Amino acid sequence: MRKLIPICIAIALAVALFGTLYHVRAEERSVAGSPILGQRLPNLPPAVNHKLTHTYVDIGAPGASDGSGFTAIDSPVTINCGNTAGCTIVVTSFAEPGGQTSSGNAWGICTNLDGTTGAGICTYQGVLPSDGSYVSGSFTNVLTVAHGSHTVQAELFLSAGALLAQYSNTYSQYAP
Repeated sequence: MRKLIPICIAIALAVALFGTLYHVRAEERSVAGSPILGQRLPNLPPAVNHKLTHTYVDIGAPGASDGSGFTAIDSPVTINCGNTAGCTIVVTSFAEPGGQTSSGNAWGICTNLDGTTGAGICTYQGVLPSDGSYVSGSFTNVLTVAHGSHTVQAELFLSAGALLAQYSNTYSQYAP
């Protein structure tokens, strides 16, 4: 019995130390693959059932030339959250950039919420081909907003210019 007491104390200390290290690591929550340095994960609502209240869909094939940095993919969508507890907006975006010959041109899909680029999370999709062809990627972002009117818009990130062949964005509004 006396041998079990030191063993139990050692196990308890190991569990406490591991728990503290895990808690510190979880608090960092930085998004490693983001064009926005130091971007942090959003605080999302608990995993409870939400009711779909509105859906907005926008598609296009602009064949537009976009420069480096962040460029709006579509027109802004105004979402009115009438729920006093706030709303959840799920943004599902698809984009097909390319048509360029530079190498190492990283690209990503992001979301602009109320004028803030990279709301929620903003991730790299990869590197565009340098042979003039196109690639496609998709992205889902979950945002929480307070009661009131909000503007949301999908954005394309390019480290160098490219063409945007087509896109599709769906903005779904949910209430808890």
